[in-house]
Amino acid sequence: MMVSTREIPNSREAENYVLGSVLIENRYAEELVTRLDYTDFYYPENANIMSAIIELDKAKKQIDVASVINLLQGKNLLEASGGHQYLFELMDAIPSVVNLEAYIEIIKEKSIERELLKKIQEISNKILDHKLPFGEMIGYAEREIVEVLNKRKTVDLIRIDTITDRVLSIVETNKSKVSEGLTGLDTGFSELNKITFGFQPGELIILAARPGIGKSAFALNVATNSCDAINAHVAFFSLEMGMDQIMMRLYSSFSGLTLNKIRSGKLTDNEMALLYAAKHKLDKFNIYLDEAGATDVEELVTVCRKLKRDGKLDFVIVDYLQLLTTTKRFTNRVDEVSKISRQLKLMARELEVPVLALSQLSRDIEKREDKRPVLSDLRESGSIEQDADIVMFLHREQPKEGEDTTRKTRSAKTELIVAKNRQGMTGSVKLVFDGSHSMFIESTKEE
Repeated sequence: MMVSTREIPNSREAENYVLGSVLIENRYAEELVTRLDYTDFYYPENANIMSAIIELDKAKKQIDVASVINLLQGKNLLEASGGHQYLFELMDAIPSVVNLEAYIEIIKEKSIERELLKKIQEISNKILDHKLPFGEMIGYAEREIVEVLNKRKTVDLIRIDTITDRVLSIVETNKSKVSEGLTGLDTGFSELNKITFGFQPGELIILAARPGIGKSAFALNVATNSCDAINAHVAFFSLEMGMDQIMMRLYSSFSGLTLNKIRSGKLTDNEMALLYAAKHKLDKFNIYLDEAGATDVEELVTVCRKLKRDGKLDFVIVDYLQLLTTTKRFTNRVDEVSKISRQLKLMARELEVPVLALSQLSRDIEKREDKRPVLSDLRESGSIEQDADIVMFLHREQPKEGEDTTRKTRSAKTELIVAKNRQGMTGSVKLVFDGSHSMFIESTKEE
């Protein structure tokens, strides 16, 4: 029978050295308490001593062997912490030179390894219990592991000269793009690009409109424009339309044939040739459609992380936000939608890509005489406006009484309102909606 030599990750040497260093020289205490918690220590006696050091530091009291002993005695923890002798041994064992930074890093790494091991064991138990559906199990496992791994990121303060160098480098990079007028993802709409400088990595962009104005068509236009302009990789999550419906719209946009014509199937040989030419163009685009129809935001984030790891993600589009759910339970829908918008914003920052999320407007807008949207019209808004870096509205004037509303022609003048722009100016862009081809065109191109 083989005896396992494996042990729980820990480093007695690193723990002893950092504690001994602080007991000898309390100027090290500030660095220690800002980088580590007592829970990062594996050995109970060391965890107790670290807890005492943290408590003394918070109380702004002198940190030395005498103050630590007094505090531990007052809590009846001195013997459980090794007693007087152990504390003096910690100081006696310190070599002449101690690389405190390296030892702190070792303790942190071992702590994360232990937590990761614990999480993996919990995941194993859940798998063996067979209580969660497969999709939920995968989402749960990834969330738990990512949560632990994120603790590897230390929150250090950075000297201003480091940040000035970094930002100046960004400005110089952007300066080289000045002829294009873009620092982010090309939307394909020149006036929108002027306002936003392109959709920036890490941004959450909200596009809202009343039903039938063309939110989905606009999102598809931006997706194909970015693919055409910079060969972007776009993940398109449609919770409202199926993939066949999306492709019908794209075929219409790129073939010049009306959507109704394509749906009817009554096509001449020349018209079929136009469709095949459109297919040749579309096949070159790096657009990824969600075949499974992810409905919860956790699953969506998992899919996007995989694309990012594979180097296949520059832009994410969600159509639309209110159809997403979350595996967590909420007492009301407003809180749930707020949680979802926050997760989309965090995903944008984590994966460093712009995320365009379509949104409904509140029904209250229909009760107003003035139908022009404002920020408070976002449906189930909660923190949507707060999380969003950019909020845009598509607006079209209501048809006058007696006007034919069934005809969708190139005269459907539409306004794209940039109502919020955290990094720049607001404004509006004049567009024309060609509903028969599911396309938006800048009005200047029509004049």
